[in-house]
Amino acid sequence: MRIEIQHRPSYAVADVHLGDGEAVISEGGAMVCMSTNVSVETSTFSRGGGGGLLKAAKRLLAGENFFLNKFTASGDGHVSLAPTLIGDIEHIQLDGGKAVIVQGSSFLAGSTGLDLDTQFAGFKGLFSGENIFWIKVTGTGDLLVNSFGGVFSVDVDGEYVVDTGHIVAYEESLEFKPQKVGGWKATLLSGEGLVCKFTGKGKLWMQTHNAPGFGQFLGAKLPPRER
Repeated sequence: MRIEIQHRPSYAVADVHLGDGEAVISEGGAMVCMSTNVSVETSTFSRGGGGGLLKAAKRLLAGENFFLNKFTASGDGHVSLAPTLIGDIEHIQLDGGKAVIVQGSSFLAGSTGLDLDTQFAGFKGLFSGENIFWIKVTGTGDLLVNSFGGVFSVDVDGEYVVDTGHIVAYEESLEFKPQKVGGWKATLLSGEGLVCKFTGKGKLWMQTHNAPGFGQFLGAKLPPRER
């Protein structure tokens, strides 16, 4: 499998080039185009492409789809995948070591060697501006995550602070908890509110824009619905 990400950072598309018999699993509705020798199978995939009803049901809690699509090539083929929101795509290579925790709605696609499970983040997830359920990705293979706006990463060693709503994914070796940006005056008047303080050592991926904040801004501009 070879992955090229085009049109970054605002309108990213992942071109996934597959060899004979290779497959990639994606969120429903992510396919933009594909070669005619690629077949599509829809199921509740788990590790290695096997079904997993419980894991599929748990994915709904994280804002993901119950069903996933598996694209398999007969001969050399390709499929292009893109997220719903305008933004970037990041290619993360997992080697069977550290798990990657992905915020709900940021999982785009992955190779069949990956396992997707849903974990409860506690109410810190709610206060972080994200979902209280996250996707835990383990195994070996290629992972594609999408962002709202551009995506970038930092290597945390100690402590790091992120504004809420900007977390895309992080390695399981990191922990975070919501906290005030400063004193109560700064928290209430700065426009920042709560932030997330990460501790530990590992990689953290962030997005340049805040989807919930954009939704609030856009909603205030829309005319009221007629009844």
